Amino acid sequence: MSALLDSIVGSYADDSRRDKQVSLNALAWARVSTDMQEERGLSMPEQLRQIREYAERNEIEILEEYHEAASAFKKNSHRAEFDKMLARAKADREVNAILVHDFSRFSRDSLKARVLIRELRQAGVKVISLNDLDADPETVAGVYLEAITFAKNEAYSREVAFHTKKGCRANVQTRDPETGWCYKNGGQPLFGYRAERLVRGEVKKGRPLVKSIWVPDDVIVAGKPVREWAKHCLVELAAKGATLDELRDFCNRSGIPAPRQQYWGHTTWNSLLHPHCLLEYAGFGVWNVRGRNQRHNPPSEWVIVEDAHEALITEDEAKQIMVARKSRTFSPSVKTSNRACSSPYLLSGGMFGCSRCGGNMVGFYKQRDEQYYICNSVPNRRGLGCGQGVYVPQGEIEREVFTGLESLLGVCSDGRDFVREVNSELRRIWEQSHGYDPNAAKRLGDIETKIGNIRQSIEDGLEDTTWANARLRELVKEQQSLSALATVQENVPQIDLQTAMAYRSDAARVIVQGTNAEKKRLLSAWIDKIELAPESLEVEIRYKIPEPVVDRMGAGEGFEPSTFGL
Repeated sequence: MSALLDSIVGSYADDSRRDKQVSLNALAWARVSTDMQEERGLSMPEQLRQIREYAERNEIEILEEYHEAASAFKKNSHRAEFDKMLARAKADREVNAILVHDFSRFSRDSLKARVLIRELRQAGVKVISLNDLDADPETVAGVYLEAITFAKNEAYSREVAFHTKKGCRANVQTRDPETGWCYKNGGQPLFGYRAERLVRGEVKKGRPLVKSIWVPDDVIVAGKPVREWAKHCLVELAAKGATLDELRDFCNRSGIPAPRQQYWGHTTWNSLLHPHCLLEYAGFGVWNVRGRNQRHNPPSEWVIVEDAHEALITEDEAKQIMVARKSRTFSPSVKTSNRACSSPYLLSGGMFGCSRCGGNMVGFYKQRDEQYYICNSVPNRRGLGCGQGVYVPQGEIEREVFTGLESLLGVCSDGRDFVREVNSELRRIWEQSHGYDPNAAKRLGDIETKIGNIRQSIEDGLEDTTWANARLRELVKEQQSLSALATVQENVPQIDLQTAMAYRSDAARVIVQGTNAEKKRLLSAWIDKIELAPESLEVEIRYKIPEPVVDRMGAGEGFEPSTFGL
């Protein structure tokens, strides 16, 4: 072998070894939860800037950036971007790292953070902190360092929460030197008030110190200031025993916009007539009503300040409203069921929807033998924002749903055939979620042919070796990525005949004699969506079933919509 050929082959071998090193494709994550973090240089733009610089220095490719302004202790439902990033990291095989400014941006709850990071690590994704020690979790020292890091972050968060609550407690008891009213800690003012922002000096870096107080809302609506509308509803209606429905209908008829959307609902008035809100309408400042997870604290823990803002009603009027509320309970005339799993309405909880407004169909009854499903706009807003309500008999729609489910179970009589169909669908779902490409094998063969042709050209004396090496590196990299897409792993979830038949037997038992909670769990596993079309009075039921099973039932792509004469 000539010296030139030895040099070319050696150069390609070195490049090939470098290509075999795992390249990092990362998602960037930034989060802030307080203005204090902005002042300390932890703003989201600053976090992302540092992450980009780190990625550039370490040759890490950032595939996408995610960020949000939310506390790390918020409920998961309030961290939509965080959940979206986690889903992408677990499902996208191209992602193998997440970059964060520090682990506290990921989560300060040490237990939750370590569980999430362990789940990501098992999925092949490493969480990299720019400012924390890079501890190897496979070593004894690494386990200790990781635990200390997250304990430090959680302790810091607890300390911040303590001082924040202390500051809020002091703030609501502090009076503005010019107006004499007490400051507020944020949040939307009650109906009848508006927030007025006051500049009271400066904070660090010349930023204005902004305080907020409540003042009566004098904006004219339907010929009268909003403050007067609020006082009228409280004194002339609520104090005299008006129901929540009557309060709601009065506001909607008068053209008064609701605090959060166009039309009023009885739930809004229910919240406005809580004792702490009535205290605030009487001029008291009230803080610390709610604790963790929005649960109400006992009144003994409330911070109450007299004459905190201008009152719209007197203390006696507030007492009259509380007495009327207790005697009438302000129950709406339309009674709705609760959302517990034991609810007698098996299709409630988001399974049954209204196609006109996108709202949920909820349980409703006038008498025990007259039970229906209706769009939730009917009991909440008298149909405003959606239209005239359609009453779907509970018995008919639930029988229709269970009849369809029993038909599906009947198709499962051939156990082996059913297992084959289910496993086929499980494999399809797994391949789709893990990025499996059925055409990757053919593309892989084409790449191997190209690599062989280039190598042959080098042996035949190709002069442009620079181009050849560059092209070989590109093809090898593409070959490595396609190899993962062309290989079906052995851990694809599958079921056996015994499991399938046991499930079918249990499902049949639940339909006949199961509890409401069991029936709801069964339906949620099989129902894709039930939707009412109010204009045509049709209810469409879509099941979660593989297409081959649907075809065997002779129903095309699904069941025809069930029509009821309403």
